[in-house]
Amino acid sequence: MKRALAWVLLLGAALAGPCAERPYTLETEEGLLGGEEMSYDGEALVFEGRACLEGKGFRLEAPRIVYLEGEGSFQAEGLTGLAQGWRLEAGRLEGKLLKEVRLARGRLRAEAAELTLSSPPEGRKVRLTTPAYRVRADKATFTEKEARLFGFLATPCPCGEDLRLSLEEATFLVDTGELRGEASLGLFGLEVPLSEARVNLNRPPRLESPLVFSASDTGGYTLGLRDFPLPRPGEEVGAWKRRLTLLASGLTTSKESLLFGLKEGSLGAEVRLGYGAGVRAFWDDLLFAATPLPPDATTPRLEARYTPRFLLEGAELKPFVRYAETARAQGWTLGLEGRYPWGFREGPFSLSLEPGLLLALYPGRDPYLSLWGSLRAAFREGEARAEVGYWGRLEPFGPRNLFAYEARPEGQRLDLLLAYGPLEGRYYLENPLGNRMVGVEVAYGDGALGRFRVGWREGSYPEWLLAYAMPEPDRACCQALWLAPQVGLGLEGVSRYGLTLRLYDGCFAYELKAQNVLKGQYGEATGFSLGFGLRVR
Repeated sequence: MKRALAWVLLLGAALAGPCAERPYTLETEEGLLGGEEMSYDGEALVFEGRACLEGKGFRLEAPRIVYLEGEGSFQAEGLTGLAQGWRLEAGRLEGKLLKEVRLARGRLRAEAAELTLSSPPEGRKVRLTTPAYRVRADKATFTEKEARLFGFLATPCPCGEDLRLSLEEATFLVDTGELRGEASLGLFGLEVPLSEARVNLNRPPRLESPLVFSASDTGGYTLGLRDFPLPRPGEEVGAWKRRLTLLASGLTTSKESLLFGLKEGSLGAEVRLGYGAGVRAFWDDLLFAATPLPPDATTPRLEARYTPRFLLEGAELKPFVRYAETARAQGWTLGLEGRYPWGFREGPFSLSLEPGLLLALYPGRDPYLSLWGSLRAAFREGEARAEVGYWGRLEPFGPRNLFAYEARPEGQRLDLLLAYGPLEGRYYLENPLGNRMVGVEVAYGDGALGRFRVGWREGSYPEWLLAYAMPEPDRACCQALWLAPQVGLGLEGVSRYGLTLRLYDGCFAYELKAQNVLKGQYGEATGFSLGFGLRVR
């Protein structure tokens, strides 16, 4: 006891850390212990009044810390402080273990059943919450720059672990949110080894269902895989560059075809068998395609194209050189497409303007020019907002494009929006090639009731549109059903009807979209169509 009191007196004057500023201090194997008051009951030293414990990489404070000198252990409750740059809260300190620990750093949150006072501290039964993932690990060590995780599992699912990433050992970089390790990807009961993988825990994975299933009266059935990922070692999960496409389309019709494609980043090739058979290859800005028996007069039998893209003082320029052979024409095209977006904002007002053009030159023929532009002005103040927008395209030399690739037909569109709170009104006017369409819509959106929409439009015939969409379920809701029915009414009765149905589970949103167009506007295709979608919540 005399030795302990001597250390109290000496270290109180010798040490200069925050804990050393307390009136009473004691050097222990784990670090410096201090407080504004100290007592001794014959077995333990009791530090009270901003009691603190400071060691290599950590600093803790509590209302009261008890030190058992014979055992070299501690007892305390309600601790706060820092550990390797992480803000720390702990329910209690028993011996040399912190219990019920909560750690935070930036947007990261971690919980551990217990955390050692070692350097670096080691946590057990760790739960880590990031902006995009839920993570659990059997064991983890924390430093200022990284965390080492053992027995690791991460999932982007709000509930359950139907989609998960498993690693025996992983390194998590705290500042960037990047995680690396030998991983396997779990989907329901299937485990797919990924070898070395990277994940950014600050952003959700870009995972979309590669399964394609759709049907229509005119196009038959489409079934297969589009952009199915083929992971390579070291790639970020969800950002896989190598993709496979195997798609059958036009099933049950005379236009059946099978498309096989493989791409890696900007390099790829496709082969189509059956209707419109041909090959296609691309590499960055280069494209080569051949279709020996084109399905229509505008599809080239042979095509070679170079389309680089440049940014110059805010303008986007896309020159192109192209050779094509179609049933109507063949030859070279030298062209340029460009646009210049400009915007201004002052208080509640904003204005955006974007002019553009496309110029195509054909050796020995008249050129083709298409000019277009868009203008949008908006006002937003509190719950009130108003927008007006115009878009128009003009072919000043007449429709003289030689190929369909550069065709930009004339047209215009006017939009007007007025809204206050959940109530919104909209007027629009479209006039592509004389097929004039005018419409008015009123919508009301409520977080508890959903969104109601009533519209009227007149094109080739007058039509009323009625639609409703349920409120989107909260992401924390593990099971939910979402419906969005719509119906169109003309003078002769129902003109169209459709339904979008989504089923949400703990990880995925399954979508089924069906629509039947009984009477279309102008050249709108009629008939039944069906589509299926799947995405990570």
